[in-house]
Amino acid sequence: MLRELIRNVRLRAKVLERAEEFKLNKNSGEDVWFRELILCILTSNSSFINAYIALNQIYDDIFNIDEYELSKKLNFSGYRFYRIKAKYIIKARKYYGSLKKTIFPIAEKDQYEAREKLLEIEGIGMKEASHFLRNVGYFDLAILDRHILKFMSNYFSIQGSFTKSKYLYVESVMKSISQSLNFPVGLLDLFIWYKETNKLVK
Repeated sequence: MLRELIRNVRLRAKVLERAEEFKLNKNSGEDVWFRELILCILTSNSSFINAYIALNQIYDDIFNIDEYELSKKLNFSGYRFYRIKAKYIIKARKYYGSLKKTIFPIAEKDQYEAREKLLEIEGIGMKEASHFLRNVGYFDLAILDRHILKFMSNYFSIQGSFTKSKYLYVESVMKSISQSLNFPVGLLDLFIWYKETNKLVK
């Protein structure tokens, strides 16, 4: 089924177009990288659409308001987990100015190591770190959100809590699939996401 999706000429063209946008992000400045980080914090346990709406509502103000005001703005935008995400975003502000210069040289050598470094940021887990790195132009890591896990559960059982070791196992399966398809694993989720949602938005 995934092979058929990748062979869809129009969908493949759209995915590759998104990949070029991600590559442009790699060469962008700190503000683009930090914005992508905040987006990934917001996408955890939330839909991408809700996270993107919330991001656009708050981003211009996140350096000028406190945690309480930020939580109010998130709540006003319709975002569900406004208190905890406001806390994470306020804590993440200390990385602004050093995010790219810290992560870029690591990611250029080892994307897995870059992901481990990103896990030091509160509110960033395996999926969010992988998502962030993909969005700034690195395609060697799998983004395993609920749509991808639902798709993969058609092929093998994914039960119990989704631990880091289980993430790495499913990622290794995705890597094997991506190699057989000769397509970057960091872009496969876009095809699956389209199949599950009929959208290509992230």
